Amino acid sequence: MKLSLLFLILLFAFTNTYSQNQIRNFKEKFELPEKVKETSGLLFLDGKIITHNDSGDAANLYEIDSLSGAILRTVSISNATNVDWEDLAENDTHIFIADIGNNNGNREDLKIYTILKSDFKESNTVSAETISFSYEDQTAFSNQPNSSNFDAEGIVIYENQILIFTKNWADLKTNVYKIPLTAGSHVASKISSANIQGLITSATFTEDRFFLTGYDTSLNPFLIYISYNRMPGENIFSSGFTKISLKDEIGQGSQIEAIANISDTGKYYISRENFSTTISGTTFTFKQKLYEFYDENSALLSITKNELALINISPNPATHKIKIKTSLPFSAIEIYNSFGKKVPTLMIPNEKEIDVSFLSKGVYYLKIHLKNNTSIVRKIVKL
Repeated sequence: MKLSLLFLILLFAFTNTYSQNQIRNFKEKFELPEKVKETSGLLFLDGKIITHNDSGDAANLYEIDSLSGAILRTVSISNATNVDWEDLAENDTHIFIADIGNNNGNREDLKIYTILKSDFKESNTVSAETISFSYEDQTAFSNQPNSSNFDAEGIVIYENQILIFTKNWADLKTNVYKIPLTAGSHVASKISSANIQGLITSATFTEDRFFLTGYDTSLNPFLIYISYNRMPGENIFSSGFTKISLKDEIGQGSQIEAIANISDTGKYYISRENFSTTISGTTFTFKQKLYEFYDENSALLSITKNELALINISPNPATHKIKIKTSLPFSAIEIYNSFGKKVPTLMIPNEKEIDVSFLSKGVYYLKIHLKNNTSIVRKIVKL
């Protein structure tokens, strides 16, 4: 259904750039089982991988061992139908299954199924609530194979709502719509749009950043990154984006279908569907596989909730000075910008008040060096 799209898409807010060398350790993890050769959505839950087929299968989620790649369980959603499942998302309590594929642009039964995580963990048969929706600006529902702007394959949960990223066959843009998390029928409101010159096939959101996967008209896979350092508000693409080709990493013609973050560790999984295509007269067959990579830029954010609770920074956002309140003995503080580059200043000694008036507006990170030879990183916003 979707074609090659793999790895890194980045999109940066106040500065429209992201370095490919900040993506590292990209590698094939393993070949996925034949039973999920049309893998189309990914989730990482309790140390296991969850995926599903995009169509032609029962309403099943497959739980896969993250070490061996073997299927551990098949969980059936008893009151759902797999018309065209395209992505998975989650919040603290629920798993969201996006039945939103619409290659012909004529579906009037678009929906997202929601199941309780507790049900998924305890049983191999679960029931779902249904969130039905229509696009606010779609008025025609004629059959338009691979030529409408109302196909979609990516969703994320963001600020207590569902964001839908469309796969625009007609203009090669992606539009972002929002709907509530509640069951029932809703009208999806358009909140953002970007001319990505390609087809988006999956999305994930973690902590403060978005990753999207897709491919262009020559079947070259790419990644889109939307930064934590973007302008605030619902217009997700308001500060631009960075697009990075994955042709060399995955290969032209690969049908990359899904992306998932791994428990806010900076690691991501990408799945590729089983697919055959002909390029310049030569037929290529791509097996269903799982890949992984690490987002170097997330390293600054890898701190625990316990550590966060021990340090208070105020005001935040700040304009002139910030105060640090902590019982932890620390020796020095460094300041990093949103690219993970150290601000060219001397290391700040053990002070409880820091002047940040010299910084430009944007997002920064304080790296606090503790006297036990460890460090903690906190995000601040300079107004």
